[in-house]
Amino acid sequence: MQLLGTEGINLPPDVVQRGIDSYVLHMSVGSVSFETPLLEKKIATIFRGAGPLGTKEIKWRSFDGFLQEAAINKGANLVRERVDSINFDTNRPLVTNRGGSSKAYDLIVGAVGINATTVKLFKDLEFGYHPPQITKTFLCEYLLGYEAVQKYFGNSIHIFLLNIPRLKFAAIIPKGNYVTMCLLGEEIDKELVQCFLETLEVKQCFPPGWSPSQRRPCQCFPKINIKSAIKPFADRLVLIGDCAVTRLYKDGIGAAYFTAKAAAKTALFRGISSEDFKQYYWPVCKSISTDNAIGKVIFAFTRQVQNKDFSKRGILRMVTKEQRKKNKHQPLSTVLWDTFTGSASYRDIFLRTLNPLFLCTLIWETAVGFLPLKRSMKTERSSMKTSTLGKLYKDNEIIIKQGEVGDYMYIIQSGKVVVSQKKGEKEIHLAELGEGDFFGVLALFTRELRSATVRAQGDVVVLTVDKKTLLHRIQRDPTLAFRIIKNLSSHIYELNAKHSRIRAADRRDWDTRPDRK
Repeated sequence: MQLLGTEGINLPPDVVQRGIDSYVLHMSVGSVSFETPLLEKKIATIFRGAGPLGTKEIKWRSFDGFLQEAAINKGANLVRERVDSINFDTNRPLVTNRGGSSKAYDLIVGAVGINATTVKLFKDLEFGYHPPQITKTFLCEYLLGYEAVQKYFGNSIHIFLLNIPRLKFAAIIPKGNYVTMCLLGEEIDKELVQCFLETLEVKQCFPPGWSPSQRRPCQCFPKINIKSAIKPFADRLVLIGDCAVTRLYKDGIGAAYFTAKAAAKTALFRGISSEDFKQYYWPVCKSISTDNAIGKVIFAFTRQVQNKDFSKRGILRMVTKEQRKKNKHQPLSTVLWDTFTGSASYRDIFLRTLNPLFLCTLIWETAVGFLPLKRSMKTERSSMKTSTLGKLYKDNEIIIKQGEVGDYMYIIQSGKVVVSQKKGEKEIHLAELGEGDFFGVLALFTRELRSATVRAQGDVVVLTVDKKTLLHRIQRDPTLAFRIIKNLSSHIYELNAKHSRIRAADRRDWDTRPDRK
């Protein structure tokens, strides 16, 4: 959500099924809840398509459909036909659809995933492409009803680290009237799914007496990418996302975003030959693959933790203490958060776990005593709407204050804010900002204090982007800096115009005052 927000893309409430403000980690030794950094909803649960099979009344829009509409609004032309063949015998690649019509294009970008049969079209072109190595997973949508989802799952994603052979990771994710169950591991099958559903930790999450056999759920065993493709590019052709490379077990949408941007920048600023993509696009794919190798080490360690109760008790104790203190320094909580969300690289996560203080604390908590086998769940529920993202500020509440040190920028998800500056005893109104605008950027690039105060005008919801995340994003994607500069230039132009009007009005007042005649 931070990434999309900095791009000026805010998901509307009818796309967001639920804003997530916490994770609940379930293990055989107990459960613990840990909140999102900065206590805001930074994760959106969505449906990629129209929703689960058998849905009778659709009250939402699909995530993919929303992005597709945004592309069309930018000038894209959508042809609603399945591609039947691709021919490279002409000067430009020729695409023929099932309707029989053909058209030549300058560049073909394949964003087809690995479950679609379309990926075979590219393999058959014989330019050296080999699809990624894959494994089977399990996805299932259970219809519980909105009230039951809110009561038993709330705004939390439930994560399970259980000692079940072949199961590396499992999650239950609330989405509107449904919960999505996701199992990742080695060749997930029906026996493994049944074993997971019968564990006490899973049963305790659902309403009493609930059984997965009560209703026929929407379920599938999709394949996921666990090793990158070979040569996902050729002259006038490039593959992005899952059919090229993706993050190991995490953040498939984010990986598709980064590879798409890298391909677009190469095509626009360098060229569309195979050599261009090899030199400027492929290094981005390789960096993801390298990070995945570190991810495999992390998951191997996680597997060892799942097998030993004493190590799980150490994790449980450390996270519980961090959450009780409510301070900013929560090393294990943030490591788990970033591991589950994919919001940080595996390399960054791994390096943080090597910190001597982190290791000593975890070893100590593992060594001393045992916590009662009791769930440490959140009891408070957010007053924000479930489809709201960001953090809610009430009317006239200060978001940033003039003179403070600035470590964050803010993106307005909904509502308006007022920007003002204090000069002596006077408070000067500078601007009003609305949905999609951001503020608090300059203090991140300089050592200056906040130059203005920003207050909520009515209820306003903002998404926070910390300095480290922003600079990391700009380093990976310099075009983001262009958007920020463009936005700041617009604000400066408006302020200059307003300042000129104020000076002109002040001059007229000065000339007409009686004591100046």
